[in-house]
Amino acid sequence: MRSPDVGGGISSSVDLVHGSDVPSHASWSEQSSLALADLFASMRAPAMWSALAWIDIKHRYRRSVLGPFWITITMAVLILGIGTLYGILFNLPLRDYLPYIALGDIVWIYMSTAAQEGCSAFTASENLIRSMRVPFMAHVMRVVLRCFLVFLHGAVAYLPFVLIFDLEISTVALYAIPGVVLVALMTPPLILLLSCLTARFRDIQPIVTNMMQMGFFLTPIIWKPEMLGEHRWVADFNPLFHFIEVVRAPMMGNLPEMQSYIACIVSVLVLWIVAFPVFIAVRRKLSVWV
Repeated sequence: MRSPDVGGGISSSVDLVHGSDVPSHASWSEQSSLALADLFASMRAPAMWSALAWIDIKHRYRRSVLGPFWITITMAVLILGIGTLYGILFNLPLRDYLPYIALGDIVWIYMSTAAQEGCSAFTASENLIRSMRVPFMAHVMRVVLRCFLVFLHGAVAYLPFVLIFDLEISTVALYAIPGVVLVALMTPPLILLLSCLTARFRDIQPIVTNMMQMGFFLTPIIWKPEMLGEHRWVADFNPLFHFIEVVRAPMMGNLPEMQSYIACIVSVLVLWIVAFPVFIAVRRKLSVWV
């Protein structure tokens, strides 16, 4: 990676903001303005964090013949193994169950990966943060894009099941596009919040990892909400289920319920409402904490 190119690309297009630009006596409104400037500076420099995300992907799979498509293979094998086992245990037809679990697992792995890798968005960029005046949100968007690229490779794992079971893809599947957009919009505030907390408290990352492992079994991925009977409300109160459903339901030929869209939009707004004030409060200390 050539640092001058990355740094030069930013400095030529945006006014850089950094934690060191916040005086210790700065008021909340001044800190808020600088945090917003940080956000806008990052959004005006997509070439920089896109290049960093792509470098991360290339570095992860360098000297590999298949490269990122190992993600696709791993995902397909995992889905086939788990899907076949639980399909037999639940006495469900594999033609319906394997595509169901495949779509759920693909979206879940994206959210889980974003949460776990997002914890280290700042700490993993320690050298870059301390050596270059790069907007902090750029490090967040770097992880967002990297996880989304991995998600796109993982999504290809659904195609073998479409071919094997000769599934029909109707025009309803187009409704999965706004669903993917909602899932993508959820990740920046989530990563921003977790990375700020992890920079100060390193225990956050293993806590998130354990919570995501437990969440996999508590979210309708390998099981269906209808199986809960009168206790279906447990699934409906799980926001992660709705993020999965707005993508999975259209691909299965069903329109998502309006409550799923509402739950996703509300979740994104709540995440920003929580994450951005935290970012404002800790931003001037991040370069020290990492």
